[in-house]
Amino acid sequence: MYKAQFKLALAALLLGDAGVRLYYQKGRRGFKRAVVKHERREKFLYYLVGLGLIPIFFYLFTSWIDIFRLPLPPKVRWLGAWLIFAGDLLFIWSHKALGRNWSPILEIRKGHSLVTDGPYRFIRHPMYAAILLIGIGVSFLSANWIVTLSYMLPVICLYLIRVSDEERMMIEKFGDEYREYMRRTGRLTPKLRT
Repeated sequence: MYKAQFKLALAALLLGDAGVRLYYQKGRRGFKRAVVKHERREKFLYYLVGLGLIPIFFYLFTSWIDIFRLPLPPKVRWLGAWLIFAGDLLFIWSHKALGRNWSPILEIRKGHSLVTDGPYRFIRHPMYAAILLIGIGVSFLSANWIVTLSYMLPVICLYLIRVSDEERMMIEKFGDEYREYMRRTGRLTPKLRT
């Protein structure tokens, strides 16, 4: 009954994601790098995440993977749309807070500063949190195993492989300032204070 509406909502929300990423990607040109870590691996992970989006196009424009449907009720699927929207807002907020410090790969730029405002006031990796939230939303909204696995597995791999290296790089650059920041913030969710 709602099949076309779910697909339209998913397409619109993912186009919004792509627009945000392209906007901030365009704004990162002209910076001088001070430190780059694992560049070849980083580019591979970036492309792996991109390849994970291909089954979404099959879901949106064909019936080829419809046999992998999950029996989720419409309310859960619409909840997925709201989760994507919330993830998009966190994604935009994270980008705005990072400003000129954002990069799609592990690098430190000349003039790089430690950002601890916006969502970074509460968590160290709000962009990963946003991407994971979007992935959960995509899973619910599409209600399709192939879409879920193709989106979530590369994103989880990216997070697991990259986040420790990213934090080591920040400690190398900012030292005790970053260690103190780590002490008062959580990686993906705010720390509960006692």
